[in-house]
Amino acid sequence: MPSLTTILVIPITLALLSYQFLTGPGSKAHDVFGLGRSVNYTSQACTQIPELEACEDMWLHRPSGLLYLACSDIKGRLAWTPAIDNLDVSGRPNSDYVAILNTRGSGSISSRITKVKPVSYTDTLNLHGISVHEIPAKSAELKPTLRIFLNNHRPPIDPISKTVLDATKIGANSTFELFETTLGESRMRHIRTYVSPAIRTPNRPAAVGPDSFVFTNDHKTKTGASRLLDFFLPRSDLGFCDKLGCKIANPGPLFYPNGVVKSAKNPNIFYVPASSDPNIRVFELQADNTLTLIDVIHTGYPSDNLTVDQDDNIYTASFPNVPKLLAKFKDPYNKHSPSTVLKISKNEGTDKFFGKKWNVDKVLEDDGIGMSGATTAMWDDQNQGFWLGGVASVTSFCKI
Repeated sequence: MPSLTTILVIPITLALLSYQFLTGPGSKAHDVFGLGRSVNYTSQACTQIPELEACEDMWLHRPSGLLYLACSDIKGRLAWTPAIDNLDVSGRPNSDYVAILNTRGSGSISSRITKVKPVSYTDTLNLHGISVHEIPAKSAELKPTLRIFLNNHRPPIDPISKTVLDATKIGANSTFELFETTLGESRMRHIRTYVSPAIRTPNRPAAVGPDSFVFTNDHKTKTGASRLLDFFLPRSDLGFCDKLGCKIANPGPLFYPNGVVKSAKNPNIFYVPASSDPNIRVFELQADNTLTLIDVIHTGYPSDNLTVDQDDNIYTASFPNVPKLLAKFKDPYNKHSPSTVLKISKNEGTDKFFGKKWNVDKVLEDDGIGMSGATTAMWDDQNQGFWLGGVASVTSFCKI
């Protein structure tokens, strides 16, 4: 008769093997949801900037150090953030704004923040992503012109009665807005609104030219329980807009495509992260304005927005623990979610000849105290640190 130890060894061994299979590196439970992931917090010093909260996305003009942020307020995000199914129209914020932070100025942070006032635009902005196309100045005495693309999550409105409809059933009436400004100016002039059935669940634009951009739809549907499937199955797509209209540029299906960014060196290359898949996909924009998948970069983490530096290194705002992130979204004042920043660079070592095209390095990991639930990480080589923003967080700067 086998001993009790022998009897217990078999189920315990099977349980351990099952746990490793389900949650070990390479599994979706580990690489996407973070179950069983070891987290190694770095010892960087982070400074919170309470004047800038709920700044989900940002863009840095590197020559001047002016940082443009798309901001809201945390309380308003709790009511109205369509990307995470917060669809209470009555509580949506009415004071979202684009901020400029002078990252190289002197004095207090608050003295270096400028709120940019929209001109020729009377509707309410409910901001999410931001992308900027720079038009160079004609002379050294002049400043460059900036074309600012913003996605705007408007509430659904009945076209005849003009009454607000039930967003929990219909979803947001999202658009993209184009504004023009001069670098550092405190006003931005409205140029155009992009409206299209292709703009379904827009997450972030990536400027192509002065009137055109690529964008991600992060979900297949605007509302409903089926949106949960986007965490497990590839179901969404990428779009393209110019002044003639918008279309689906790559039908996918793709895993929860999030904050797309254009290459700093190749204007036809776009990097697309996923919030339900541990990979970044590389697309090339074709002459007919469709997007072709040309590469996949395995990172081992789900990611939100991507940014690039002048050398085309990619930086991710990644989620080491998705359950803690979702808890943070539900209770942003009391819950903390760790943040991870990865740097992805072209492999220039000898092993690139053996198939290793990319290096993936962890450059920052915070326990959620210095920066909780980062959705954008912008590397600032002048200040040697990261500007970190979050959809329901206070902006932080973490020195490296």
